[in-house]
Amino acid sequence: MSDNASPFNERTLEVEEVGPDTFLSVDLWRPKGNRGVFGGQVIGQALSAAGKTVNSPYRCNSLHCYFLAAGQNNQMIAYEVRRIRQGSSYCSRLVVAKQSGRIIFMATISFQKPEPSVLSHQYAMPKVPAPEELISREEHLRRRIEKSGKAVDSEKMAEYDTLPVETRHISLPADMHGLPINAIWFRAKGDMSGLGHLHHQSMLAYASDFSFIGTSLQPFQMDQPNAKHKLKMLVSLDHTIWFHELFCADDWLLYVIESPRTSCGRGLVVGRIYNRDGVMVASTTQEGVVRGISLGADNETLEFTSTIARTSSFDEKAQTNKPKL
Repeated sequence: MSDNASPFNERTLEVEEVGPDTFLSVDLWRPKGNRGVFGGQVIGQALSAAGKTVNSPYRCNSLHCYFLAAGQNNQMIAYEVRRIRQGSSYCSRLVVAKQSGRIIFMATISFQKPEPSVLSHQYAMPKVPAPEELISREEHLRRRIEKSGKAVDSEKMAEYDTLPVETRHISLPADMHGLPINAIWFRAKGDMSGLGHLHHQSMLAYASDFSFIGTSLQPFQMDQPNAKHKLKMLVSLDHTIWFHELFCADDWLLYVIESPRTSCGRGLVVGRIYNRDGVMVASTTQEGVVRGISLGADNETLEFTSTIARTSSFDEKAQTNKPKL
């Protein structure tokens, strides 16, 4: 449970029923500089809408989403839920999100009745610094911007104070800079102990879009003065989440991200989410449009050893190279 005394602000993920299996968003956030509404919020609201059409004890086990057009924050999003299947163990929902009658997003969402884990395995959680030992996302970004020599955008920095989630970025040691690896701790702001598990899943869905597709850009180090490429476009195409175990979204969760491939104007990222006890509670994938402009560089393919294969060395280095506060 969170150590935050204030209650969680539900407006971010809230949807209101306006007709049979039809719901309307209450709040929308468009990050400064983005083409549209934050994708994680659309995913979280779609899950909230689908969950309202499912009875207990079913819980979401997976969702597969497609972003078809940028959502705008000057009008609410309508979520239409279609009951595709109602089985004894699983049920399925199709969610279509619209603005002005135009489909901007679709998701197929599966719900499962709880079953015992007779067979169980997982990748071990990497050994990383605890969130209490790390600086805030705001301070991390401020230092990164100042290091690049650019001016700090105070308006954009203030934006993060209003978000319902807080994060702690885990800095990689110097000899691992440029690898397509990322790791952050995140948790919801406020106490969610009185809310059902659907709220926790929707909150994780929201947060799972942070620092995700951007991991595919890390090998190109575009924030460096001698960068050989400049970013032209970065947009999410799809997003998938598998929920494995129960968890508390208002307690710290570790998000380990890697990008196995970027090519042909697209980037692929995969993620693993752990609770503080080392249990993998969710897995994620995303593909996005990743377009760059060459600044005189050859179109070579950068190759790296699989981050799964080098997990032990990553663990040791992350543990002995903690960023100084």
